[in-house]
Amino acid sequence: MSGSETDPARVAVVGPGAVGLALAAGLAAQGHPVTLCGRTGTPPISAVTTSGEHGSRTVDVEWCDDPEGASPFPWVIVATKLHQGEATRAWLERLVGRDTLVVVAQNGVEHRERIAPHSSPGQVAPVLVHFNAERHERDRVEVRREGPGLLVGDDVPGRRALALLDRTGLGVRAVADFTTEAWRKLMANAVANPITALTCRGVEVFGDPEVRGLAAAMLAEVAEVARAEGARLPADAVDDTLAWIDARPAGAGSSMLADRLAGRPLEYDGLLGAVVRRARAHGNTAPTCTGVLALVAALDGALARQRQ
Repeated sequence: MSGSETDPARVAVVGPGAVGLALAAGLAAQGHPVTLCGRTGTPPISAVTTSGEHGSRTVDVEWCDDPEGASPFPWVIVATKLHQGEATRAWLERLVGRDTLVVVAQNGVEHRERIAPHSSPGQVAPVLVHFNAERHERDRVEVRREGPGLLVGDDVPGRRALALLDRTGLGVRAVADFTTEAWRKLMANAVANPITALTCRGVEVFGDPEVRGLAAAMLAEVAEVARAEGARLPADAVDDTLAWIDARPAGAGSSMLADRLAGRPLEYDGLLGAVVRRARAHGNTAPTCTGVLALVAALDGALARQRQ
């Protein structure tokens, strides 16, 4: 790419959910022409309003709901849910060119694998999203964070993404051991999300002794898989994750619980499903995670039937 990485180059943001809107607003506020890419037939978004610790601001964006009419962008940010793979692929087929950098702001640990059919390894920058974003209506998002809101790998694509995201106000930091950070986040997501969705309760459910025992067993399996994948987790990783869950605000839920309550598809395959897939690749049965995965898949199937 010619010029400075912080020059106001065009950015396409695929997925106008809470994370996508927050990233789009931060980049547009820095002068980048931003195009939001959403589902065909949905009402267009012409401006995004963000609120947070520094007040509110509204920025203009472009809108596109037809992948067939799109062309390559210098920058593409993927902020869709993991179960929206088919729609994401349709956009990537049109938006990614030879010189495009794809910033993958999604959950899980399979960022590069999901984008591989549409790019070369040097074009993909996985990003871990640690800020909390809540969308209000279609075009308003509230952002809260403590410390860096985004983590990128300390490699060539990651440093390019860092230069782009550094001035968004969301807080970004490069980490040398991205694998460990990704699995550390997945430990919490792969356990807290399914359990809250299955019980229809917030994080207070982890105070129940039986549920806490189940969570501890799942976390131990996730940690074993993570270490087999090269993550450098401490010996007390299970206790650390439970302590993090305990520290969540009273009444806090999870994105999967919110999706269940709204009758939306559940983002389980890229979270707990990724753990089970990686476990099997290492000859590990991960029985507790496998059992909970089956229950969440059945719940998702029931929700799908209700939507028909």
